Parts: sequence; C-alpha cells; structure tokens
Amino acid sequence: MKNNKMMIALVAGAGFAVWQMSKGKTPLPPPGVKPPTLSPKTPVVENPIMPLEVWQGLTGEEIAQMPVTREMGNVGYEDYYKTSAPYAIGDTGFSIWGMTESGSPVVAQNDPGSYADWEWL
Repeated sequence: MKNNKMMIALVAGAGFAVWQMSKGKTPLPPPGVKPPTLSPKTPVVENPIMPLEVWQGLTGEEIAQMPVTREMGNVGYEDYYKTSAPYAIGDTGFSIWGMTESGSPVVAQNDPGSYADWEWL
C-alpha cells in the first residue's frame, strides 16, 4: 500500500513537471521595445459639428428636418425632442440640443435642463 502511494506521487510529480515544461513561455520583446499594455482604452465620442456658416444659412424648413430622438426634454415651459448628441455650432460654444414641438431649435451652451425656466422666455 505504501509503495502504491509512493508510485502515484512519483507519477503525479513527473506528470506535473512535464506539463510545466510543455507550457510555452511568453517571449520577451526585443531590447528597447516596450511590451504592449493591456489597459482598457476609453472610446472617444465626438459630438457632431455644424460650421457656423452652415447654421446661419439654414432655412426654417431645413431646421425643422433636423434628426431628433423620441427622448424629451424641457426648456422653460415647452417640451422639446432631443438630438442623439448635441450639434456644436462651429467654435461658438453653442450647440443644438433638439427641436421644440413648435419647430424651434433648442440652442444653448450647456444642457438645456441646467437653465432656469425664466431664462428661456
């Protein structure tokens, strides 16, 4: 019985040693080359931009056809349909955030919900 246990331990030890030697080691990069990092990358999300000249040249009909979502927001005392992302108007600092139910564009520097109702009058 003692010899059987010794034989099993010896076979298990030899199998473990063979398994460890058969595993491939990660090759080292050549000198002077940094190994790649596996840290997750933050996706870059850019808001669409509309040049100021384009914004100034839009007709009321073209503004009314801007793509909006079903998501609603509120500006002052009126509801509006949000765009999927705010459209920056050139480098003015203003963005188009959506369209009101009456067809007016919602243009603001910050999220329209961050303004008091009286600021939209």
